[in-house]
Amino acid sequence: MAGSNRESEAKRINPTGGQGTSRVSKATGRIGSPSVQAARVEQHTNLSSTTKQSSRTQTSKKQITRGRQSGNKKSATRTRSISTPIPASSSSAPRDTKFLQWAYEKWNSLEPHHQQRVFSILLLILSLVLLASLTIFASAPLLQGIHGFFLTFFGWGAYPLALGLVAFAIAHLLEGLRNQRLIRWPLVIGLVVIWLLLLMETRLILGSMKVGALAEVLVILLLGWPPAIGHVLVLGLLALAIILTFRITFGHVLLVADYVRQLFAENGPSAEESKRRQASPFLGLRPKYSHYMGGGKEASAQAKPAPKKRQVQQDDDIPLNEQETVPLEDDLGGEYEDEEAEDPLNDINVHKQEVGLVPRGRRVPKQLDPEEHAQAVQGASQHELPFDEQVALKFPRKAPKKVSEMESLAPNPRLPGQPKARAASQPAQVIVSSWKLPDTALLNNPDEVKLQLLGDDTTSLAKTIQDTLRSFRVDAEVRPEDISIGPTVIRFGIRPTGKPEMKMDEKTHKMMPVRDSTGNIVYETRTRVSRIMALQNDLALVLEAKAIRMEAPVPGRPYVGVEIPNKNSRLVTLREVLESKEYQGMKAKSKLAIALGRDVAGKPRVGDLARMPHLLIAGATGAGKSVAINTIIASILTQATPDDVRLLMVDPKMVELSMYNGIPHLLSPVVTEVDKVVPLLKRGITEMEQRYRLFSQLGVRNLDGYRKMRLEKLAKGDTSLNNLPAIVIIIDELADLMMAAPEEVEGMICRLAQLARATGIHLVIATQRPSVDVITGLIKANIPTRISFMVSSAVDSRTIIDMGGAERLLGRGDMLYLPADAGRPERIQGAFLADEEAEALVHYWRQQIIERAIAIGEIANPAEAENKPQVEPGWEISEQPAEEFELDDELLDKAEEVVREYGRASISLLQRRLRIGYSRAARLIDLLEEHGIIGSAEGGGRSREVLDGSSDDGFDDGELHTLADEAVDIMADQQRNEFLRQQAEAIKRQKPAQNPPHEDIS
Repeated sequence: MAGSNRESEAKRINPTGGQGTSRVSKATGRIGSPSVQAARVEQHTNLSSTTKQSSRTQTSKKQITRGRQSGNKKSATRTRSISTPIPASSSSAPRDTKFLQWAYEKWNSLEPHHQQRVFSILLLILSLVLLASLTIFASAPLLQGIHGFFLTFFGWGAYPLALGLVAFAIAHLLEGLRNQRLIRWPLVIGLVVIWLLLLMETRLILGSMKVGALAEVLVILLLGWPPAIGHVLVLGLLALAIILTFRITFGHVLLVADYVRQLFAENGPSAEESKRRQASPFLGLRPKYSHYMGGGKEASAQAKPAPKKRQVQQDDDIPLNEQETVPLEDDLGGEYEDEEAEDPLNDINVHKQEVGLVPRGRRVPKQLDPEEHAQAVQGASQHELPFDEQVALKFPRKAPKKVSEMESLAPNPRLPGQPKARAASQPAQVIVSSWKLPDTALLNNPDEVKLQLLGDDTTSLAKTIQDTLRSFRVDAEVRPEDISIGPTVIRFGIRPTGKPEMKMDEKTHKMMPVRDSTGNIVYETRTRVSRIMALQNDLALVLEAKAIRMEAPVPGRPYVGVEIPNKNSRLVTLREVLESKEYQGMKAKSKLAIALGRDVAGKPRVGDLARMPHLLIAGATGAGKSVAINTIIASILTQATPDDVRLLMVDPKMVELSMYNGIPHLLSPVVTEVDKVVPLLKRGITEMEQRYRLFSQLGVRNLDGYRKMRLEKLAKGDTSLNNLPAIVIIIDELADLMMAAPEEVEGMICRLAQLARATGIHLVIATQRPSVDVITGLIKANIPTRISFMVSSAVDSRTIIDMGGAERLLGRGDMLYLPADAGRPERIQGAFLADEEAEALVHYWRQQIIERAIAIGEIANPAEAENKPQVEPGWEISEQPAEEFELDDELLDKAEEVVREYGRASISLLQRRLRIGYSRAARLIDLLEEHGIIGSAEGGGRSREVLDGSSDDGFDDGELHTLADEAVDIMADQQRNEFLRQQAEAIKRQKPAQNPPHEDIS
């Protein structure tokens, strides 16, 4: 476009130009011809008019757009390009003109810093040539003239000039390469001024024509003055230029002065100081009984008396009021006064060799004297020392007096490897279980896939989010430290910003934002969080994400979280969570620690079922509920023995939990029939009540207190208390149970959830139908800990966790975990347990049952143990519910009275009057029909008729019922009479056939 515009402008400027010729070639041939001059006049005239017209057009266009300055620059460049010789036709222009035009366009298209690189390279080459001509190649024929010219004009200043040009060219090149300002032009100008002043000073010192022509020109104004004034003036200007160029302050002068003073002061110590260092003021003050005193009594006899006190030599530098004397206490009696302080044998320097010969290392301890030890520890209470038997026999020891025993100190819990502190009255009692826990090596190794690092991907996404918010005029920022990368999602933290509060800076005298004590900017007005939350769909559109979830604000963080799917997602295995430090710490505290998965930041997340104390899991089909249940079961199987935890499983699907049949943790086989669930829950309630009665008798509050009391009694040898393991009831599908018997199942679940926590009974309930008729208000109120997987709508999400968000999950284990002590749910990628891993755990525990049975001698063949059902005594579930017998005995008579009283029979009537559930009322109706009290069901949901008796309302239905009953009785009597008659005739026929032979014999 630029080339075509220039060609059209060239045609307008010179329309009469011939083809195949150039104005440049014509000008070279006819420089002084009048035609050339006329062409130039015409060219300038056309150029001025064209320039004015183009400038008006460009100005009008640039007023509409925002880039006025860039448009003006382009117009100026275009004007300059027009003023240059351009051929009339690009097709007919010669090659040299095309090359010049191409080179000019390429040069104008370069960035400023790219052009700077070219200039810097040219300057560097020229400066290097100049330096070489002055030094190495001074005698070269080509450079000899340059050498002579610079020495004549600059003198000795030519050498620093060449070096300065080289340095300047290098700095200028680096500036162009980095596109960053490096050269400070006041420094360059100051160095040039200093160079000129030095030339002037050397000219004044050396004389005329000794420095160069430039110096002679500079000192013309100083030639008429006295030489002293010239020197002072030049040196003063030189000092001022140095101070301004290098920005020297008075503090720099003081630093240099201190350094020079210290340099001269550290030349060497004075004679007095060396003398004081050689003479020790404490010479002769060594005690009498020194180990290095070799003279003994002879040395002491030759010694002279010494004074009691010896004053330390006074230092000249220390004032007299601060000097002290070192007194020698007379603690050795009169013997020390007879000795002389200046004893030559009492100097440690004499015994240097003996000091070096002192044996190093470990010394052999002396043999213990029991009598001396008994006197030393008399009246103290301590542990018995392990004396050698021979020493104890050789030195018999008297028994010390009995004193009150002191309690042993508790170990420091901060030191590693210390046992737990316990009272002296509670000895340690460890119950060794015969079961062996499985190793995590049975599970699969985690995938060796590293998490995505903070690279270009997250940086570009963060910039996209920030630019999108600014496009909607929402002031916010995304910091790199607020980006969390998880296994399946990436969370970006959006910090709301706004108009900062400004104040004047005292140093720079500029307006700067105010910051608080933590370094954060204080804002006068801040962006509302609701404005950021309203852009959720817009962010999803820009990020091209399948689904995003926003959390405002993130608990414990000062930003709004935006969670988007991670393209580099990976699988979270159960083994990596079980081997994490978080799970190991939770495992040491509780036997019901369960592995959940990893959160948004990639940290392992675990939970304690004993603190929950019940768990509700809900989500759509295929979202990961069954995998979560298998993970919970596997967590329990890897850390707890059957003596610690027992399980009860309900699986109406018949295929999810059936693989766990045969493990020793099960109290009863996995229940797959809905009719057996109600007896199972009733048995659980009975167990809960039995434990409460036991706790009440023993005076304990919960299962932990019972276990502590049992340990205390076992330490004393009392085995009267039996082991009570924790019981976990797992229901895989609650919807089927609520459809079969909603009232009874809901009542039993609520009763267990309300009361069973203290007895160690916990519920884990899962459902794929999160509706209000399945997850009722009573169930939600009694089960505060919930896990929500992906659901289809926000209504289902609010049904599970009382808030939206679950409808935006990704599925495949992506869940929201809401603990009982948290106000907001936490997003977690659930741990995955493969089928072969679960089968490996089940096979491990089944093998332990076989090994244990063989060791005890119960069986001899392992095949018999596999087929043998494992049911604990008291937990048997009968095939036929026991409730039918109770109905026949108790409620059937009452139901008959109710239907006779009202003259009609319906399930709702029995539910209201007898206060029972739907299933029980339906069975009562069936029993009444079997006993002939009511008629069969009628269409349209009508009430059934009462067949015998009359109603209190005076209807004649009772007579009809009586006639029908009589007709039935008559028909029954006729059939009975006919049967009896036929039987009598058959007997009579048989008797004549048997009687004749008897008569002949007789």
